[in-house]
Amino acid sequence: MNLRFLNAQNVFLMDAMGALLSLTLTAGVLPLLSTWTGLQPNILYFLATFPFVYCVYSFVCYKLRNRKPWMLLTILFANALYVLVSGAVMMTVPGITAWGYSFLLAEILVLLAVILIEWSVYRSSFRKTADSSKAF
Repeated sequence: MNLRFLNAQNVFLMDAMGALLSLTLTAGVLPLLSTWTGLQPNILYFLATFPFVYCVYSFVCYKLRNRKPWMLLTILFANALYVLVSGAVMMTVPGITAWGYSFLLAEILVLLAVILIEWSVYRSSFRKTADSSKAF
């Protein structure tokens, strides 16, 4: 992946902005369209808690000067958890329309891309320091 502008700092900003967009859609826009999506507002608000927490966490990590590898791994695994939760909602909530499935599938696909990017940044930014510290 040729994403040279993304590093251990900028990836947190990217994640925070993506989470903010997801929060806005999930808690702000989609509850107004629940008859079209088949997703009840209470389910959407539950789903919105994930991007809210992730947005705050990622923005705090972005602002910190001294980032540790576990911080990036935390958001990486948290995003994977959100993929699983979104998939579970897709499979278990009755009455979801094609629009609802489309939104959840798009959310999952975007999150999978984000996870790959974060893993790439982790490997390029933190694996070097972890490998070099083992030599001492």
